[in-house]
Amino acid sequence: MSYIQYFSSQPVRTQIPSLLRDPFANDPHPLAIRASKDLQRRLESRASGGGKMFGVLVVADPSGRLGYLSGFSGMLNKQWSVSGFVPPVFDREQQSSFLPVGEARVNELSAEINSCLQAPDRLLAIESLSALENKKDEALDWIKVQNKSNKKSRQQQRNDIDHGLGEEVIERKLQALASRSQRDKRELLQAKSYWAQRIKFVREQLDSEYEKKIEALFSQRTVLSQRLHDQVFDSYQLMNGRSEKVSLKSLFDGDIPPAGAADCAAPKLIQFAHQNRLAILALAEFWWGPSPASGVRYHGHFYPPCRGKCHPILPHMLEGVATEPSNKYGDLESLVPVVVFEDDHLLVVNKPAGLLSVPGKSVKDSVFSWLRERYVHATGPLLVHRLDGGTSGLLLVAKTSDIHKRLQRQFIDRTIKKRYVAVLSKVVSEQDISIDLPLRVDLDDRPRQLVCYEHGKHALTHMKLLSTDNGTSRVHFYPVTGRTHQLRVHAAHVDGLAAPIVGDSLYGTRAERMLLHAENLSFEHPITGERMDIQADAPF
Repeated sequence: MSYIQYFSSQPVRTQIPSLLRDPFANDPHPLAIRASKDLQRRLESRASGGGKMFGVLVVADPSGRLGYLSGFSGMLNKQWSVSGFVPPVFDREQQSSFLPVGEARVNELSAEINSCLQAPDRLLAIESLSALENKKDEALDWIKVQNKSNKKSRQQQRNDIDHGLGEEVIERKLQALASRSQRDKRELLQAKSYWAQRIKFVREQLDSEYEKKIEALFSQRTVLSQRLHDQVFDSYQLMNGRSEKVSLKSLFDGDIPPAGAADCAAPKLIQFAHQNRLAILALAEFWWGPSPASGVRYHGHFYPPCRGKCHPILPHMLEGVATEPSNKYGDLESLVPVVVFEDDHLLVVNKPAGLLSVPGKSVKDSVFSWLRERYVHATGPLLVHRLDGGTSGLLLVAKTSDIHKRLQRQFIDRTIKKRYVAVLSKVVSEQDISIDLPLRVDLDDRPRQLVCYEHGKHALTHMKLLSTDNGTSRVHFYPVTGRTHQLRVHAAHVDGLAAPIVGDSLYGTRAERMLLHAENLSFEHPITGERMDIQADAPF
């Protein structure tokens, strides 16, 4: 098959994996790395066209000969199909049978809507309606001012009545004043009714000639667009290892799939392998080209498939494929926090790397669970803050709800000081620097964070260089804010230090552990007022 790039020297049996590694573990098999390097050599002769995710899938053909398939995410140089790369998942022939006609009709409706919206008579009617509204407001305001003045005058006349006059005379005067008051009220109501009728007439003319038609056109376009979306999603028939097909939308629990779902490299590669009865052995994806402005991607580095688009898809596509069980958190039973300080009100524990701060969706072992088992009489949320699972170091724990609130207030007021030690994967030249990059979650790839100046939250970190050794840098981080993955993104991003933390599988390169440790915690004791300074040296 022309899509398969066969290895020049076939791997020996001991080099061939018996199980596909978990794609989301970002731990590519050596054969996938070999295939990636081969593809990268081919890519060096191509025009870059900006940064792009590429992927390779090591496969065996029906004769048992090994090679790899190549794929890319989305389009390459504005093309879906490029020689040497697997085709897209969607059925192009099926889409061509409805998409051009459907898109043309949507465009026609959009043009018709725009024509109606910009019709000179409609704009003139809207202008007339606005002018009429202004005249109404002016007329009613004038009447209200007059009525207020009349009311004040009547009150003065009531006060000036000579009580020496007879009762009948006084009563007639009061009746006359009351009649004038009722007359003023009637005139205001009549004016309101008059203007309401005039405005209603103009608005009904506008609605009958334009607005109802525009509303109907919008409705037609919405229905047609939704139908086209459904047809597009149906053109993605995703196959698994048992040759079972399902539509793209069905894998997202009825929700609208995110833009670009099933257009990533991994689904394309796996789909092609299933369609052509190729045995799937190893998968790897890497970034090629300049780093993006918002996310953290480095030229030639390996990254797992995105969670927002690929995580709902790949489990189905890999059914029937012999795959290693996911072991994201390893052996948790051996990971136990160590109490560094404790009194009647609070404690500080040293969390080992790999142990979650709080239970996850599928993992219950955590610092919180450990605390609940051992401090059964403690009340409140216990943990005052959290650390990422891969980060080791100090966590502050409150034994009562009241102590928790007091310590939380110190975090809010930023009187609690934290210091982290980290080893960066590159030598940094700055001795002392502040990194100010706003962060938000990557909606398509949670929990990954992005730098975003439009919607991101303020995130500030101070860094001090301690030493450099063998191409790495040992630094202290002093976070001013506490955003998710703040230190990791500020270290890795090209506008930060451009030096990912060693072992950071999300923003750098996977290793035995991430070399980030919360080594110092300084806070005011909520009862004694004493300044506490707790230290736990890094295990690296």
